[in-house]
Amino acid sequence: MYSLDSTIFYFLFNIGHKLGADWLFVFFASYLPYLIVIAFLYLLYKKEGVREKIYLSGFTLISLVLSRGIITETIRYFFPRIRPFIALGLTPMLVDKAASFPSGHATFFFALAFCTFLINKKWGWIMTGAATITTVARVVAGVHWPSDIVGGAIIAGLVFAAMYYWILPPKKIQPPQDKQETLLPNA
Repeated sequence: MYSLDSTIFYFLFNIGHKLGADWLFVFFASYLPYLIVIAFLYLLYKKEGVREKIYLSGFTLISLVLSRGIITETIRYFFPRIRPFIALGLTPMLVDKAASFPSGHATFFFALAFCTFLINKKWGWIMTGAATITTVARVVAGVHWPSDIVGGAIIAGLVFAAMYYWILPPKKIQPPQDKQETLLPNA
């Protein structure tokens, strides 16, 4: 009897192979991530205010290092999970032999998408959609179980939420008021 994870995996994997568009799923899984990073850097570049750019860069970097570099790799070290194409003896569209759970791509790109919301909400949704497409394509390609993707997204969301509430977002810098204006009573 298959688990829910296996059932969803086979459904997505079979759809991908029946469509005969392996190149499209390889593009989404391997090359769309570069476009996501370029889009984020462009949005960050367009942001006004040097202090805010530095703050958002630091916030994003810390989020990525914590979620992808530390938490994901710690889980993988202590609880290694075999990739679906190895476990099921399938031919994948991509080859990745590191531990499967949680998905490093999902963790990284969902963390990046959540940080994009601090820059622009509309683009935050676009980046979340792009992260979803990238990570689902990795399931179709045979290198991840669906739960790997969900686990990565949850880790990214929890790290982002913790950082957002512990390291408060920057307050908008108010232009200094003229000293004489503050000394005069309101008439």
